[in-house]
Amino acid sequence: MILDITPGDRRTAGSAGRVRPAAAAILLVVLLATGGCATYSARMADLRPALAAGDFEGALRTIDENAGGSDQLLAWLERGLVLHYADRFAESNEAFAAAERTAAERFDRSLGENAVALLTSDAKVAYRPRPFEMALVPYYKALNYTWLGRPDAAVVEARSASQMLAQYVDLTLGAVREEDRGELERVRNDAFLLWFSGMLYEADGELNDAFVAYRNAAVAFAQNADLLRLEPPFELAGDLARTADRLGFTEELRQAAQASPAVFAATGDTSADLAALRRASVWTPGHGELVLLVETGAVPQLGQVRLDFPVFKGEDHSDRERWGWSLYDGHRRRSWGRNREVEYWISVAAPELHDEVPLPFGGIRASAGTAGGNAVGARAANLRRAARVSFDAEKPTILVRSILRGLTKYLATRAADKAGGKGLGVLANLLGAVTEQADTRSWLTLPGQVHVLRLHLPPGTHDVRLELLGADGRVAAAQALPGVVVKPGQWTFESRRVF
Repeated sequence: MILDITPGDRRTAGSAGRVRPAAAAILLVVLLATGGCATYSARMADLRPALAAGDFEGALRTIDENAGGSDQLLAWLERGLVLHYADRFAESNEAFAAAERTAAERFDRSLGENAVALLTSDAKVAYRPRPFEMALVPYYKALNYTWLGRPDAAVVEARSASQMLAQYVDLTLGAVREEDRGELERVRNDAFLLWFSGMLYEADGELNDAFVAYRNAAVAFAQNADLLRLEPPFELAGDLARTADRLGFTEELRQAAQASPAVFAATGDTSADLAALRRASVWTPGHGELVLLVETGAVPQLGQVRLDFPVFKGEDHSDRERWGWSLYDGHRRRSWGRNREVEYWISVAAPELHDEVPLPFGGIRASAGTAGGNAVGARAANLRRAARVSFDAEKPTILVRSILRGLTKYLATRAADKAGGKGLGVLANLLGAVTEQADTRSWLTLPGQVHVLRLHLPPGTHDVRLELLGADGRVAAAQALPGVVVKPGQWTFESRRVF
């Protein structure tokens, strides 16, 4: 951004309206260094179209052109996922490992960064990832390791996924008001990640860990299916029954069924029902299990909105946080009170989550010809809803921080008016206006949902057909997954991204 500043009438050295050279120079340097930048989502506008078109090199160029500084963590996350889709699994894991290191170093915002945020915007400080974002890093790393032929490393990542989610949920909860925490507290355990971890444990022969993960997944599905709009998968009941049968956990299976009725709705939870389920869940000798992870859509993007808040004459701003929350409550109620004279209107930029238009798919199914019948997908992860839950918990605190930033800039302008005259005040006000920008950063390449389909197949190479169903149940689109290799007694994991 180029500013054409035309000098006005010159004043004498003692003039009250003169801008002090040193102060003006400092303000102008800060203005030029921090102002005039497009939002993150605007700068990354080419990323999603390139990814959807399969132009991985183009997507990587967009990421690299915007990497560095406070956005470096996001660059690692975006790069890791694009490389994952490009089948460059080792490079993908290197990028994700760098993202984890960067997040660990940057999550605790320093006092210096807080000061920068109050003078400029939240977009100028190091990005703080959302809980659901960081929890997916071990998931993608586990898939990468699986396809690199390193199941032991995949299991290590499976163990860290739930820990990562709980850690970042707790860190986020610590930064928001207690009354805003309710829904976010509920998603400390992710049903999909627990179920996926259980499958990896079972594939590695760790049956006890698999049963525990399956049981916890069933509880999480039961607790959060409504909140996150999930579809509890009927296969999970079979996974619990199969591992319980091999471990002799008859009573534990009964307790799990009673604790998670939604997961066992299709099978029943009586002793006879569970005995039949255990028999039905045993794998056919010599067969293997194909797990299809179908990722659809994209997470919603953050946009920017402008909001105005009044500064009333005679107000005491000594307790600024209390003052900020008072203005937030007035904004929420759409009432600022009566018989109060406005001294100034603060205009602030705030982020807003734009819910994406739903995909025109009513369901997903897969088939492998006559060899393995067909499977219907279950919506096991809904990142769109996870993004909404996280944003709604943080939104009040973000908005109050924006209000306080606006007040800080206004008070600086008022002080500049008094100290250096209108010229310095105008420059300070210009600085505040140009640097006012909402933080619209997020991990843009993430899918919106993950659907899981399971096929129990004889050993060999299979051509799998994936069908995307319209709202009327008819096939709206289809994709082929040729040459899927299934080995006897083993798990095979395949993933596909659909836009």
